[in-house]
Amino acid sequence: MLFHSFEFIFLFLPIVLILYYGHSWVKIRMPLLFLSSYFFYAYWNYKFIPLLFFSTYIDFLIAKKMGESEVPLYRKSLLILSVSLNLGLLFIFKYLNFFIENTNQLLSLLNGPTIDLVEGLVLPVGISFYTFQSMSYTIDLYRNHSKPYSNFLSFATYVSFFPQLIAGPIIRHSDLVEQLQKSVKKHFDCGLFEKGLYLFVIGLSKKVLLADRLAMAIDPVIANIAQAGMLEAWACALGYTLQLYFDFSGYSDMAIGLGLMFGLSFPPNFNSPYKATSITDFWRRWHMSLSFWLRDYLYISLGGNRLRPSRTYLNLLLTMMLGGLWHGAAWSYFFWGTLHGSLLAIERILKIEKKQMTSIYLRKTWPVLTFFLVVICWVFFRAESINHALLWLEQMFSFSGGLSLSEFSSRTRDRFAVALVVGLLIVFKASNTDSLLKSFQGKAWQGILMAILFISSLMMLREDSPFLYFQF
Repeated sequence: MLFHSFEFIFLFLPIVLILYYGHSWVKIRMPLLFLSSYFFYAYWNYKFIPLLFFSTYIDFLIAKKMGESEVPLYRKSLLILSVSLNLGLLFIFKYLNFFIENTNQLLSLLNGPTIDLVEGLVLPVGISFYTFQSMSYTIDLYRNHSKPYSNFLSFATYVSFFPQLIAGPIIRHSDLVEQLQKSVKKHFDCGLFEKGLYLFVIGLSKKVLLADRLAMAIDPVIANIAQAGMLEAWACALGYTLQLYFDFSGYSDMAIGLGLMFGLSFPPNFNSPYKATSITDFWRRWHMSLSFWLRDYLYISLGGNRLRPSRTYLNLLLTMMLGGLWHGAAWSYFFWGTLHGSLLAIERILKIEKKQMTSIYLRKTWPVLTFFLVVICWVFFRAESINHALLWLEQMFSFSGGLSLSEFSSRTRDRFAVALVVGLLIVFKASNTDSLLKSFQGKAWQGILMAILFISSLMMLREDSPFLYFQF
């Protein structure tokens, strides 16, 4: 069930909201959120419900045992068990066949026997997101940053809460569990609901009116990139740069808006990332919940910047390599992460952010270079393989094909041009949604704008266009 589907907008969400607010018996609100979230997940594939429940219950149980003990070795053993189970399940469903394929390639070079792929292995939707959420709970307990929860239902609702279950944001338990426990006892807040609806519509319009228009135009050209000229190759790179942002930030806006409808405040996931002044700054602004998760639970665990400089650079590289693989079982994702890790290390070596404070030249040029490098890196993120990405880059710098857009469909070319220009204006000139939300006052003009965007989005809904981050 997609957020931008008719069954979600006109059936599932209204029914859940009516059942949640339409009575004074607050004791059934938490069970309602839990059951509706599991129904939402089962709508995708009910066969993976036991996996979601198992992952949640095991971490809850391990955390409870950890909280009852002060023996360091026992607590560490429990943490290893939690991390092993979580990453083990993630490896089986997401990386096992990738590992087998690459092992077979190595064995074939050595003339050895090959291993059969696991047939029928399907990637459960959202497993990368809820695994990180659940696992962070046991890690925090081990570090004595929190105490175990006594109520399993609250924790299970936090892990499975439908607005952020499929594609985040990756919300820390400390940010949501207590909120859930308090919000189910509160009365309906019209002001919060209006803000949530406002943000939901903004996210919906980002996805439907911008991201999907861009995708319809560039996908066929990217699939046949060898025939594209330089201008077309660059148009696809810029188009995908905007498509990915509006698709995922649109989902995040909708998720945060849905949270507000239930009286919950989610942390922001984007902060105008293409306005970043450096690659380091970019990762403070892009997919912030994942960036902060990687920083707190991987980078710091590897030693962070507490050791010698060379180890800091290695930690940055390893963190981004694994962050790249988190997105998918493909070498192109790994290479994308490696590129970003290398750029982060280079900026630290050159002390770019410190020099920007004193150099006007760097303050003006480095943000432009940052956006250019981000666009180049997205080519590897979008391409089907590294070879596909290299071919795409070759077309971008080949000076062939003239300046026409003949490879673009005549049906989508004009809409693509409009979406590209509007998209660039929004990311570089407009306020981000967090600022828009803070300035929201429920005025008439805002209601009219919301209605126009909502109706326009409904008219152009494409239910065959899932959010890009669903595949991760």
